[in-house]
Amino acid sequence: MNQSLTPNQESFLNKISDRLHRERRSNISSPKYDQFPWDHLYQGMNQEDFTQQFIENLKGISGRVRRISSSDVGKEIVSIADEIHARNVISWDDPRLEEYGIEEALKGKVDYVKWETNKDFDTLTRYAEKSHMGITMTELGLSETGTIILYNEGGKGRSVSLLPEVHVAILPSEKIMPRLTQAFQIIKGTFNEKGRLPSLINFISGPSRTSDIEMVLTTGVHGPKELYVLIVD
Repeated sequence: MNQSLTPNQESFLNKISDRLHRERRSNISSPKYDQFPWDHLYQGMNQEDFTQQFIENLKGISGRVRRISSSDVGKEIVSIADEIHARNVISWDDPRLEEYGIEEALKGKVDYVKWETNKDFDTLTRYAEKSHMGITMTELGLSETGTIILYNEGGKGRSVSLLPEVHVAILPSEKIMPRLTQAFQIIKGTFNEKGRLPSLINFISGPSRTSDIEMVLTTGVHGPKELYVLIVD
């Protein structure tokens, strides 16, 4: 058995081989490429260029972007809560959010709940449904499309980014990279390091939006009607 495959994967591939009436190939190595056709697209661009491209592209798909310092994250969260008249706020239970002092900044201003795994799942979900704001931490940002990538597991429930009216995602500027290709390299590195991936990897490009057969665009139908990305330097 190939040591890189689980018994279930081996069983699945063997069934396919049987249906095709041919033996499975073995000792096959992945091709190694010296260059990639997209490499030239971002030659000469630095991290600041990627950040500016991300901002422009996210704004182009109706996302809201604010660039701030790490010391101003809590204050900016309160500012957004005031703007949207938020009364109920839910956030991930994530140590990185605690470092920004978000809970302390919101104390006494809103009803605030964290997605803690020791709490009842259904109760948390109902609270997320009625929340005006959900706060998450972004793993990666893609400058080419203005996309943010979230890892969901444990205290990082996906309902926090899907059910509230407004989603606020915090993105460290150094986590912005050109495109999906580089993101998958990082994700592969995460798997190699931990031996597993999160239960869900969530790609979000702007606020929820959909269009009917007449191509009338509507936002907020299947998720948050607003997306704020706080780029933190």
